[in-house]
Amino acid sequence: MPATPTTWSPSLKFLHWSLFVIIAAAVVCVVAAGGYERGDPVKGQLMFFHKSFGLTALALMIAWVATRLNTGRPQPVGQSWQLRLASTVHWAMVVLVLALPLAGLLMSQFAQQSVSFFGLFSIPVWLDEDKAAAKAIHTVHAGFAGPILVGLVVLHTVGALWHHFIDRDGTLARMLPGKDR
Repeated sequence: MPATPTTWSPSLKFLHWSLFVIIAAAVVCVVAAGGYERGDPVKGQLMFFHKSFGLTALALMIAWVATRLNTGRPQPVGQSWQLRLASTVHWAMVVLVLALPLAGLLMSQFAQQSVSFFGLFSIPVWLDEDKAAAKAIHTVHAGFAGPILVGLVVLHTVGALWHHFIDRDGTLARMLPGKDR
């Protein structure tokens, strides 16, 4: 079902909120894992879930992009500066949600670690070990791109709340499940 001029398609709403939950779960797992020493089994379990949620986010974002290309979007609402900022934040989030899991997979490959998807299947190691590359990717993944994604999600949320409480233009309402304007 395509988007209407005033609301997002139900499939994009589902993917939007699913991505939010999965990305939040991945962030919670990696932050919690930071409280444990290397080699601690709890840290290992948290990273197992972090990686599984990352793969899920990658699949959901690929589905989101394909769906978005097929269903369109409602008419944008806001002033020109808001539209430019929203578009920049939005597409930066899309790029990062695609890039972060791919970087995580590449990092795991160079570290000679297979990646399990919730124990259902594993992505085997097919690249040669390169600890320097794994470390460099980790630096970008964890020290730069991940925090930027979290910041963009916060900015996106603040923007939605601004539209809802300050502009009162219905932007947030048209993304809520079951809501049509």
